[in-house]
Amino acid sequence: MSYQARFNFVGTPVIPKQKADTKRPFCKEMTKKDDKGKKREMLSMTFGVKESDSNMAFVEAFDSKQDVIKTMNTDNEKLDVNWDDRFDEDIVSQVASYRKYIVDLGEDHGGRQEFITVYDMIKHLQEHLPNYEGRVVVTGQFTRDWYAKKKMYFSKFRIQNVFAAPEERKSRLMITADLFYNKDSFDDSDFDENKKITLDCYIEQYINKDEGRKYVPIQVVFSGAKYDMENERHKKLLNYKLKYIKVKGKAMVHIPWEMVLLRGAEEADFDESMLTDAQKEQIELGIKTLDDFKPKGNIYGDRIDEFRLFDPKLEGDFADGLLEAEDKGDEFEERIYQPPQDETLDEAKNSSKNGKKSDKDDEPPFDEDEKKDDGVDEDDLF
Repeated sequence: MSYQARFNFVGTPVIPKQKADTKRPFCKEMTKKDDKGKKREMLSMTFGVKESDSNMAFVEAFDSKQDVIKTMNTDNEKLDVNWDDRFDEDIVSQVASYRKYIVDLGEDHGGRQEFITVYDMIKHLQEHLPNYEGRVVVTGQFTRDWYAKKKMYFSKFRIQNVFAAPEERKSRLMITADLFYNKDSFDDSDFDENKKITLDCYIEQYINKDEGRKYVPIQVVFSGAKYDMENERHKKLLNYKLKYIKVKGKAMVHIPWEMVLLRGAEEADFDESMLTDAQKEQIELGIKTLDDFKPKGNIYGDRIDEFRLFDPKLEGDFADGLLEAEDKGDEFEERIYQPPQDETLDEAKNSSKNGKKSDKDDEPPFDEDEKKDDGVDEDDLF
């Protein structure tokens, strides 16, 4: 089963500065020669989605002008569209929904706009997003891209749709990905110290034309810090989560998980461990209480960057829970991506951009882009 990892970020848009020396400008226009020596106009975009003052992620888009747009129609068949015909309503209506790029920031910003190129989506956002006031819902494709220069994977969030966020929609940086793991993936050695369990998993994604789809690593975290074992509901919720996390056997199993991206500093509860010895003495003598020393506003702990497990998605083929991976034993090992060690950062970026126009685009997203977050509200335990 082919499953495309997706992100669904809700928060306040943060527009980067548009200065020449800015590493990640809001928009960047370039002209480069393609493999045939023809000059191509290219356009990139980057902006932040801020869930809170301590948690934000950057999303991005890239595209270039083309003579012919390679896309898919509503019958999931290949469709070629001349560049000059890309706004023709009859042609746009033929394009499959999962190959469209939709922006709707309200009537004051052009209303609902459907594009069949990322290039035109960027152009529209470039004009309207800086003047938009409010939160946004940004959805798109999540991948783990290897950069040999850094000898590590980077998380990439490529934009497909941008909507004005409804007032009732909770700000959150949510990712849904099909995670592959076995009993050896599980590590609870730090649980007594910080109440965290890590899972060294894999997701399956398209690499390039030569490699096809491969498994790439991703480490995810489950936190039990806010579960009260004296609370019966907390105990049931913890056991329910662990049933899908702590699996038995060497065989790889998989299931789509909703994960929350935490990238910043995690909010911490104020307690006596944060006091000086002198402050503790005043509390012991009854001169002051703990609340007297509590700082105004939120308190933040160490900086973190992690994918926090939220809920397994028990839908479709996974209605009954975990499934065994189709690739068994050595077959799975052989399909783990072995990244090139001598690739430069620029080569990796170009490979990523070229890969965008690939077979992976033929796959529809797993869930609907405008679907509301209707899962169990477990924020108090998160």
